[in-house]
Amino acid sequence: MKAFIHQTLHLCRCLAACMVLFAAPAAAVDYSLTGFGTVQYTVGDNEANYLRFADNEGTLKVNSVLGAQLDVQLTQTLGATVQYVVAPKQDNDRGTEIDTRWAFVKWRPNDNLTFKLGRQRINLYLDAENLDVGQTYVQANLNPEVYFNAGVLNLDGFSATYNFEDQAGRYWGLQAITGNRDIIQRPPNFSGDFPTNRFEFNGLVLSVDGVDYRLQLAYHEADVYREITRFNGAPVINGSFTAQAAFTNLGAEYRWEDYTLRAEYALVDLYFSNQGIIGGSFRQAGQSKYPEQAGNLVLIRALNERLAVYGSWGRFVSDFDDQYSLAIGGRYLITPSQSVKAELMHVVEKNTRPQLSDNAIPNTTFNLLSVNYNWVWQ
Repeated sequence: MKAFIHQTLHLCRCLAACMVLFAAPAAAVDYSLTGFGTVQYTVGDNEANYLRFADNEGTLKVNSVLGAQLDVQLTQTLGATVQYVVAPKQDNDRGTEIDTRWAFVKWRPNDNLTFKLGRQRINLYLDAENLDVGQTYVQANLNPEVYFNAGVLNLDGFSATYNFEDQAGRYWGLQAITGNRDIIQRPPNFSGDFPTNRFEFNGLVLSVDGVDYRLQLAYHEADVYREITRFNGAPVINGSFTAQAAFTNLGAEYRWEDYTLRAEYALVDLYFSNQGIIGGSFRQAGQSKYPEQAGNLVLIRALNERLAVYGSWGRFVSDFDDQYSLAIGGRYLITPSQSVKAELMHVVEKNTRPQLSDNAIPNTTFNLLSVNYNWVWQ
């Protein structure tokens, strides 16, 4: 299966490239090229990094991304999509990389059914598919308690989606997805490449869009594996980390004439164990199942057609991590395809979150100012 998926990804890239070169003489083939980007400056009041890069010296790395997407329509029912981005590396905190975010073939036999094979986004959140496109949402920083899970962006696999409209004009969607992905785990005080976990995903997503609201319920399970070669400085033979995780995400959004209220809740149930031979003796350590819970509320006020302001609250708690955040900000639409945003965020880490920060001291406060420019083009 792994080899087949990699061959499919390679086919998607080659197919899209061929369409660019040969689309002119082939009148039946249609394609479109779009792009997007965000340039963000973030500065904090703490020497420790938060959001991986933001400290009191300031950085352009938080949320800054440059992307391009090619969509190719081969026939009425068959198409392909590739998306590349230039963004900070995920496997360490130094430098940037060109990353393939999407690379899939799509078959749509009718108006209701869609099948995708290849690299595609996992719909954990309300804005999962457009997570990198800052122009498509109001906040400068999507709530870190819910949205910041480094690497959990996409998988290599297969999905089937069924959509329909009911008699009341609501649009329903049901997606089943399966696949795998190597996901980086950012540990505390680590200077090299971050450890890589192998995730095997299976999930279901139910969504409904009404005239002035949308709801989404997502449930995904994952089997996780990582090889361990050292533990507390000692070499390990046949060492491994294994885990079983269940991700439950519920999101809701309601829109009035001038206000929008968003609420999201995320629950991760996790069981993990470590095992290996240390000093000639086999050792195994397990952790009972425990929950990680996160939630956020965002209230957006549209002052006019171009200017909107917002306030948000977020909370994250588990056996190991504990934090909350408050933020206020605003967005100004220069044009329908360009915007500028500004945000002040206040974060209190009651216990440290290595996925988000380098802080090792409990009850630490971060205050962050973020300013960015966003655009899309086609």
